[in-house]
Amino acid sequence: NNKDAHAITKTYKNSAQLWSGLIIDQLIKNGIFDFFPSPGMRNAPLLKAIALSDQANIYTGIDERAQSYRALAHTKLSKRPSVLICTSGTALANYLPAIIEARKTHLPLFVLSADRPGELLATDANQTINQIEVLRNYTKSFWQASEPQSGFPPRALAGKISFLVNDSCTEPMGPLHINLPLREPLDESADDLNSQWVEEIDQIIKLEGPALCFPTIQKEVNPKLIDNLHEKLSTAKRPLLIFGPLDSYAQQHTAEVRKLVNLYGGNFSCDITSGLKFGFGSSEGLIPTLDHPEVLSQLHEQRPDFILHFGHRLTSKHYYNFMQRELEQNPQLSILLISDGHYHEDPGFSFTQRWNFCPVKIITLLNEKMAKQDPPLTKKRPFFDWSKLINKKRALIEDGPLSYPFVSKNAVEILDSPQTAFIGNSTFIRSFDSYAAIKAPLANWTVVANRGASGIEGHLSMALGMLECSQEPCVAFMGDVSFFHDLGSLTKIAELCHAPQVNPLLIVVVNNFGGGIFKLLPIGKDQQGAHYLDLLTTPHKQRVAPLIKSFGIECETIESKEAYVSSLKKWNEAPHLKILEVLVKDQDNAQIYDQLKTVKL
Repeated sequence: NNKDAHAITKTYKNSAQLWSGLIIDQLIKNGIFDFFPSPGMRNAPLLKAIALSDQANIYTGIDERAQSYRALAHTKLSKRPSVLICTSGTALANYLPAIIEARKTHLPLFVLSADRPGELLATDANQTINQIEVLRNYTKSFWQASEPQSGFPPRALAGKISFLVNDSCTEPMGPLHINLPLREPLDESADDLNSQWVEEIDQIIKLEGPALCFPTIQKEVNPKLIDNLHEKLSTAKRPLLIFGPLDSYAQQHTAEVRKLVNLYGGNFSCDITSGLKFGFGSSEGLIPTLDHPEVLSQLHEQRPDFILHFGHRLTSKHYYNFMQRELEQNPQLSILLISDGHYHEDPGFSFTQRWNFCPVKIITLLNEKMAKQDPPLTKKRPFFDWSKLINKKRALIEDGPLSYPFVSKNAVEILDSPQTAFIGNSTFIRSFDSYAAIKAPLANWTVVANRGASGIEGHLSMALGMLECSQEPCVAFMGDVSFFHDLGSLTKIAELCHAPQVNPLLIVVVNNFGGGIFKLLPIGKDQQGAHYLDLLTTPHKQRVAPLIKSFGIECETIESKEAYVSSLKKWNEAPHLKILEVLVKDQDNAQIYDQLKTVKL
């Protein structure tokens, strides 16, 4: 939009404000509108710049760590970068966990950190740290900006911002950190401004677009690669298809994947983080889970002669152990990973080939090739019938006590109102990944999860950010330790209770009074480890519901299977903002998991 640049720059009283105003202007002209500021004085010029913009979407918050995860959720769901803005000092360090997650999941999360000028850094002034190194190992792009000065041409600054944005948003994408030393005055005090410098900034702000424009670049796939892949898949007698997260953002690609599995006509597996798992049932060839001994044993008996893995790393570690064993027994086995990312992503040291392309693009091209094949591959490969295993597991879960598997199974089969679901780490993500059904369940969720570094922080903030990006009801699942880790975010969630219009959100918190996942591991049953198990599980006696109610948020405590099912059905019929505290006993949960592992085909 053509702005009255002079009117805008007239509101900037000093060089720090002008410098910040030009940076924000260039970010917005590059299509970046979502800003997540935290309070401070050193970043005041940046805060003024976003406040003056009629295009900036501003999401205020107190805690930098909570803000960073909230922004991360926005980036995943809006499919555009979000910008974090903080003051100097330890404020920046609070962004590190979310930046690590963004880097490992290839997301363009941006940070603008205000810093003190060089002379204050050199003399260890108050609120100074080495901000250059705090995030550097986990950003794709970094720039230590100059202090605002008329000797630095505005076009150089504007062009640099556009270059950094383009670099961060070019696949594989990743976080961007710009560190901005700003001298006082930081408030509305005026200083002597170079008139020519101001005029040059005026001229740049008048431009319709950014000062430096980049074309959209996409990698072209050599047609011979698709021909070779088609030939490999067509001639393989026992191929195995695996689908992990297919791109950086939280979105489903069910239509293209459905075309591929129909044309391929064999068994396939969808990780929970792919967003595809609930779109299929075992009757269509979906392998129920990669974490069950009987399933892995059956896959081993089939002796796959080609494993084709689309997307990033899976939740199941047993899958990587399986590949490692298969390759050891058959060194000629071809295992192809198609994934565009920063990291090697091979925990089983087993992939024999890797193609650095967006998996969805390869799937689409492969579909076009396979659709022309006559006869279709579906006539060659009857898939294994997992129904007996699935029915036995489902009966165990339904007949057993209130447990994580019961919570996840019934959520998937009852909650068809939510369109987006955040699934927390530790026990929950594995419980949902192990879900199995003969027919596709009711849930049609876009799944959001933080599996890059698998941290347990920021879960409530992720739920908040997810809700702000959605036009439909949302649901989130987390454990009690994760909940307490992000307790401060209830302040922002509580504000939604009084908002005139807000999308419904259901948060399910399983409270087993500590980190119960460790009790499911061998160490939880080892008597020699019993004397320090509490250091892993961090047991507590705190109930969740009273804390939630103190924030004015509706909360219900669930102590039985019947109450849980009833509450889900009521919420599904009339979605609104609510939190469920589900009380699960560790011994009951461990018993169910032990029984599920022993189910035979």
